Amino acid sequence: MRLRSSAAHYLPLAGIVLAAGYLAGYYALKASQWSVMTDELQTSKLATSIAQTLSPAPQIHGEHYGALSQLYPLLLAPLFGLLSAPAAVQAAHGLNALLLASSAWPAYLLGRDVTRSRAGGIFAAALTAFVPWLVLPSTLLTENAAYPAFVWSVLLAHRALVRPSAVRDAAALAGVLLVFLARTQLFVLALALPVALVAHELGFASGAVRRILGHRLLLAAYAVGGTGVAALAVAGSVGRLFGTYQGALQGDLFPAGIWRAAAVHLDQVVAGLGIAPFLLAVAWSVAAVLRPSRRETHAFAVLLLVLVPLLTFEAASFDLRFTPGAFVQERYLCYLTPLLAVGAAAAVLERGDRLLRAALVLAAAVVFVALAGLASFGSDTVVYWASPGAAFQHLLVTSGVSADAVVRWGTLGLGAVLALALARGSGRWTLTLVGVAVAALGASEAAYVLEHYGLEVTTRPQTIVGVRRDWIDARVPAGSSVALLPSPMIKPDYWWDAELWNETVDRALSVDGGPTYTPFPKTSLSIDRRTGRLRGDEPTDLLVVALGETRFRLAGTTPLRTARPLALVRVARPYRALWTTRGASLDGWTRPGRAVEIRLFGGDRPGRRDVVLTLSVTDRALAPQRYNLASGDTISRGTVEPGQAGRVRFAACVPRGGFATATLFPYGAARLPDGRVASLHVDGIAVRKTQGSCRPRLRP
Repeated sequence: MRLRSSAAHYLPLAGIVLAAGYLAGYYALKASQWSVMTDELQTSKLATSIAQTLSPAPQIHGEHYGALSQLYPLLLAPLFGLLSAPAAVQAAHGLNALLLASSAWPAYLLGRDVTRSRAGGIFAAALTAFVPWLVLPSTLLTENAAYPAFVWSVLLAHRALVRPSAVRDAAALAGVLLVFLARTQLFVLALALPVALVAHELGFASGAVRRILGHRLLLAAYAVGGTGVAALAVAGSVGRLFGTYQGALQGDLFPAGIWRAAAVHLDQVVAGLGIAPFLLAVAWSVAAVLRPSRRETHAFAVLLLVLVPLLTFEAASFDLRFTPGAFVQERYLCYLTPLLAVGAAAAVLERGDRLLRAALVLAAAVVFVALAGLASFGSDTVVYWASPGAAFQHLLVTSGVSADAVVRWGTLGLGAVLALALARGSGRWTLTLVGVAVAALGASEAAYVLEHYGLEVTTRPQTIVGVRRDWIDARVPAGSSVALLPSPMIKPDYWWDAELWNETVDRALSVDGGPTYTPFPKTSLSIDRRTGRLRGDEPTDLLVVALGETRFRLAGTTPLRTARPLALVRVARPYRALWTTRGASLDGWTRPGRAVEIRLFGGDRPGRRDVVLTLSVTDRALAPQRYNLASGDTISRGTVEPGQAGRVRFAACVPRGGFATATLFPYGAARLPDGRVASLHVDGIAVRKTQGSCRPRLRP
């Protein structure tokens, strides 16, 4: 009977986890495309590396990569080790839904610890699980693992503050490490823990110094860690602790506009959570600090008051400095949710100081209305995975309703209703009504945003139609190493797709400073313009190249599979260019009056080359574009009509180990859609060795 009763206690929690997981999974499992490049590509490559090397050390493209948020790739590694890349991504979406929904479990335990009530735990679990950020399982973003990890870490930190012991200190330290490895941003918990410890002990009762010193393991760990950080700071290497995010520690951490940006970030997250949890949690935490009653409540109130501003200013600083347009990314602040959920539960259920909390709720409402005046709700900018709350507010704008007015007047109305409910002491009813309303709002926001914005992105057609996503893996043996040779003539999406959906693509080559479209390690090569040989490492003979590449072409290539506009080829080593161009833009456009040199290399096969040069003109041109082409003693002249393409043939003789040149002189000008002024576009160069006569006077 006891076992049945104990199991029954957890049925509501299980229902919350399953319902939130089903809602997120319903949409996540429909997702067949990426949303966030290159974040999702990084996750998949790190997971693949772990699966292949059986090492958690972060590696991408065969080199160490300073991504320290390895918890999520570690969880995904079995999927990428056992399944094809497309199947692994699909399975990861399903796992994400369970991970995010599982945050209800530690939220329940934390809420129960603070409120001493199962109802408080259920309330905290529901508000933590049913949030706008249920849209994230359709992506491979680290928040999917970091969100539940953060709740577990706060739970362990809180328990260590309430009842000091070596075991609880060790658990709290493990939680700090766990959340750091889940997402580098959350290192702030390491800063908040000692501050909360001191503030809690000094503010709760006498004997604070003795109780602080009772955390011997915690103090020892921070002493050792602090000494190490100080040594790194003296050496100027403290940034290494943050891997790829070390740049975030450089420059002005509090740039101009930081206060306003912090307020706007907080406004957006609070509005996305339905405002009520924020008003209740703030009122309760201030009251709990002013009039401490129990260690559980005081410790959590201090944690809340320390973590909320730390997380908010950190997110605002990052967005101001690194996000294009200083766009507010709510996902960086989704971690406020469990803190506010537990604080709101305590505000409703605690019996003492009700009038004080009611007055503080009204004060919090007035303050938030003032802060909300700094934000613009319902912006036209909709990025569903970054700011689902703002995307949902856009619904109000399209319906002809002022989102700003709804938030401000709604805050005042909510404040009055909540204050009255607290003053009258109707705790259970208030808890139920607020819990159901806020959880329903969060679920509705997630469902609406996924339905109207998310599915459009995650179910869009394939970039390359008519071939399987892992077309490269299907053509080469398992364990092969394939390198991308990206061309600026083709949109980055094609190269991203080639790497994301194919596990064998594990290198990227950059020739003469060409793009790779990712921040990952690359192999840099350069072409010797006397011989055509490429200088640099040659990691593989399997390359993915662009059909119609106009910067250069490698000699000795054998086509293995074509998926237009890309091709998988096997190339002879050592790498050698068959021809190169100079004077055109990276994407093949010539400039008016500027010569373009075409250089042909002989290698160990000298002789005559017949060349076909394909040229085109933008349909925005107002007149035909003229050109002269000089090769040896021969000059060819021609024109290409707007919106048309034309071909010009010429011959050249190349010596062994040397080169021959032809020069294209374009005339006329047209403005491209991106604003550039150009003339002709080099669409392609076809070179064929023939048996015709060849005069040896060309320059070696």
